This record gives sequence, structure tokens and C-alpha cells, in this order.
Amino acid sequence: MPAGRPSEYNYELCVEICKEVSEGRNIKHVLASKDEYPNFNTWCDWRRNNEALSNLYTQSVQNKAESKEAEIEEYKEKLLNGDIDPATARVLIDASKWQAAKYYPKMFGDKSQVDVTSGGDKITWNEVRTYDKPESE
Repeated sequence: MPAGRPSEYNYELCVEICKEVSEGRNIKHVLASKDEYPNFNTWCDWRRNNEALSNLYTQSVQNKAESKEAEIEEYKEKLLNGDIDPATARVLIDASKWQAAKYYPKMFGDKSQVDVTSGGDKITWNEVRTYDKPESE
């Protein structure tokens, strides 16, 4: 086998990488952790050119969001046990919540930001309706 990082697409290797991402690791750190893994640019090319990998990676990032939920529980336990102070716990929990919302907005995003009126389509000014109070009130 030639020395250096792989450049030829290998789905099984991608599955291994995505498992580590699912467990909460950063993709760049995962790729740098083993010489058998591609570099980040190669990874990006593989992901762009392979729908199966793109889907697998998206699912892995969503799973990573659930890993963030587990982190929040760990911080809560540490706070309750007196291992960390409330200010530190708040910062750590807020950061984990933000990350989870970015990784998997449908599950962990801010529900107040959800568009329930247009299905995501743009609304033109002519479609905007205002509520006119009846004159009898």
C-alpha cells in the first residue's frame, strides 16, 4: 500500500469515520487521528460526489446532536454533585444546546423559529393579510 493518506473512495472507511462523528467527535479531528483516513479536502470531495456518503454523514451529524444532549446530562450531574459551579455549567450547557440545534435543527432547534404559515415558501407582499377589527367592536 502506498504511503500517505488515501485518495480513492472507500465506503467502508467512510462508515468507520462517520461512527466516530456520531459519537460526538469533530470531523477534522477524526480525519487527523489516523493516517488511514483521508485528509479533509479529500473527504469533502468524496462527500460531494457520493450521495450515499452524503446521507450517511448527515445522519452522523444528527446523531452527534444526540451526543450533545448526553453531554448536557453529564454537566447537569456534575453541577448537582458540586463538581462544577452553576456559571460554568450554564456556559457548557448553553454551548452544547447551541451545537445540538445547529447539528440537528429539526429536533433541537428553536421551535419559535419554525415557519408554520408558508411551508417555507416566500410570501409576497400581496399575500400578507392583516386583521381588521370589525366595526361593531
